Amino acid sequence: MLMALVRRVDLKPDRVEIKLRRQSLVELLHAQSTAPTMQGPKSDKESADIQSEDILTLKVKVRLQRVGREMRMLVENSNDQTLADPGLLRIIARAHDIHERVMQSTDLPLHAMASQERVTPGYISRLMRLPLLAPDIVTAIVDGKNPPQLTAKKLMRFALEIPIDWTEQRKLLGFQK
Repeated sequence: MLMALVRRVDLKPDRVEIKLRRQSLVELLHAQSTAPTMQGPKSDKESADIQSEDILTLKVKVRLQRVGREMRMLVENSNDQTLADPGLLRIIARAHDIHERVMQSTDLPLHAMASQERVTPGYISRLMRLPLLAPDIVTAIVDGKNPPQLTAKKLMRFALEIPIDWTEQRKLLGFQK
């Protein structure tokens, strides 16, 4: 159905160009069929005229970036609104929750906390480092502005190495080059 709409997609080093059939787009927007209308054969000159005028080209800026072992095509977002990574949000929220519980009940041993949470003591000790992240790092994660290579798995892997110095944290986690 939508295949009648898209004529061609070109991947360029810095952008993606999507060529749409203008008439099919108009029909789709008017909630009509996107199937091409069956008409009699057209002359070569008439077909060339229609093809050159009937194509709408959308250009989207992109860049390739290595993220872990894979390459991702990152779309340049003109309005800068991105969604926060749910995994990162979950870890940050859980870390702050556990930190708050430890602060309220200082006599609660790490092993007891781990068994309550049904995780290992090592996982709890990693989580306990995350409330020490710089406020701007936490805000960036909540706003979805963290570097694309920063995943929940990577954050947990680096948790025990996270320095107290906020500038060093930014460097380690990819917020600052």
